[in-house]
Amino acid sequence: LMEYRFGTRFRVDARGRTLPPPGMAEAARLYSAGQLEAAASCCEAVLADEPTHFEAHHLLGVVSLDLGRQEAALAALQRAVALNPRSPRAQYHLGNAFQASSRHAEAEPCYRTALALAPDYAEPQNNLGNTLRSLGRHEEAIDCYQAALGHRADDAPAFYNMALSLTDLGRLDEAETALRAALSGQVKPKEAHRLADVRDALAMVLVEMGRDAEALEAIRLNTAHPRAEWNEALMLLRMGRLREAWPKYERRWVLPGFRDDVEAPAPAVLALDQVAGKRVLLRGEQGRGDIIQFARYAPLLARRGADVTLAVFPDLVRLMHTLVDVAVIDTDTAPPGHDVEAALLSLPFAFGTDLESIPVDIPYLSADPSLRAAWAERLGPRSAPRVGLCWWGSQHIPERSIALPVLAPLLAVQGVAFHAVRTDITEEDRAFSRLTHHADALADFAETAALLSHMDLVITIDTAVAHLAGAMGLPVWVLLRRSADWRWLRERDDSPWYPTIRLFRQDARGEWESVVAAVARELIANPPVAASGYCPDTRRRR
Repeated sequence: LMEYRFGTRFRVDARGRTLPPPGMAEAARLYSAGQLEAAASCCEAVLADEPTHFEAHHLLGVVSLDLGRQEAALAALQRAVALNPRSPRAQYHLGNAFQASSRHAEAEPCYRTALALAPDYAEPQNNLGNTLRSLGRHEEAIDCYQAALGHRADDAPAFYNMALSLTDLGRLDEAETALRAALSGQVKPKEAHRLADVRDALAMVLVEMGRDAEALEAIRLNTAHPRAEWNEALMLLRMGRLREAWPKYERRWVLPGFRDDVEAPAPAVLALDQVAGKRVLLRGEQGRGDIIQFARYAPLLARRGADVTLAVFPDLVRLMHTLVDVAVIDTDTAPPGHDVEAALLSLPFAFGTDLESIPVDIPYLSADPSLRAAWAERLGPRSAPRVGLCWWGSQHIPERSIALPVLAPLLAVQGVAFHAVRTDITEEDRAFSRLTHHADALADFAETAALLSHMDLVITIDTAVAHLAGAMGLPVWVLLRRSADWRWLRERDDSPWYPTIRLFRQDARGEWESVVAAVARELIANPPVAASGYCPDTRRRR
């Protein structure tokens, strides 16, 4: 039977009950079978005939979200909610669509509405926790996860997500307990691969607790995970077991998203006894700090008779021209003819580098003399020892950075002149009168090197500035988070990569105040000597 309601046709049975259109039954079957494109087409066919069909909009939104079509998912689910605002399922899935688009503030009311409509609906409770965690509201997030666990006491995802918030709050013992519960909890078969993420998270918690051997064991359990050997390599590097680590470090090329051109084969690991007379193209990779740290290997290849060209980011080109016997191009330039292509961070593997054989022929980078002279004029006469200060680094790893107000005790130290080594300066930053800014003049890393060459001490967080100052042989103090990057090893206040670097480490996750206080005390007790005598390297260069 057919009946019209508000201008739309509906199928009803003999008792007046609404029946789904034939296309919706097929759409639901296709969705259950994992045939998402076909399910979406069925929903669209239903909507072409009945534009206000709630279930068609709803399922189309869910399917679109599964297909990664976030804008289409949002449009369909917003329409579904407009048609039936009292559907907890539609509110929940709309929240998921907002969350997938990183619109967490808009996801929150959707989940709360779903829970108000259906208090026993467990899934919105967990996802509301995820949204609150993304908003930095960890205590509220933990309450949500505990509520989800009240519905199902062995819910592995809720334990895992709660552990992430506990970790961010520095409650590591509780995080470990939650992660071990997740490993023994209940996981849907189609999400069994997520257990690898749980083991990774457990390993990171154990690292922060200083239990490296247990962390390595947790990582090694992920034998089928594509990140397993990569994470094992990072753990071994952190432990100083470099030779064991380098072969596994080569697994980075199979990681999703590690490089744009996934069809190209991984660059070869060089056979050093075969490079003499060969044209070698070295590709810089990962971040600026990585390239600066490992650029030391390029001249070593040249010493073995290779004709070396190094390709780096444009803002590193002028700096890298100070390498000995190495030609430099930027990554936007077509490379010259070459016999062998290799990745820069594969060279430690090729050279068999261990802690005792790290090349420390420093400085291997230097300031261009003409730029150094220009900065001498810009800075003017020296009235006090100069301290270069960098407090903010990659936006992708915010825990490495320090809010400038936290550095106030350091900036209060008298008898030194502080110079900001940062290009992105905020109005809040400019309020610190004892800090001289040079953002407009730091066009690239060659300019940064020239500024650093006039500093008597560099104090920085873990960012490219630390590597540049270390590569130039300048005195450097580096402030490190609790779970520092592998290259700074564990429990050391020095670096085998840079003889002039001194390390100051957090005692507790996210707690910078004690680190800053220690650096301030050290600066008072051992102030730098003015005009320490930096001299640019003058060896033969190309």
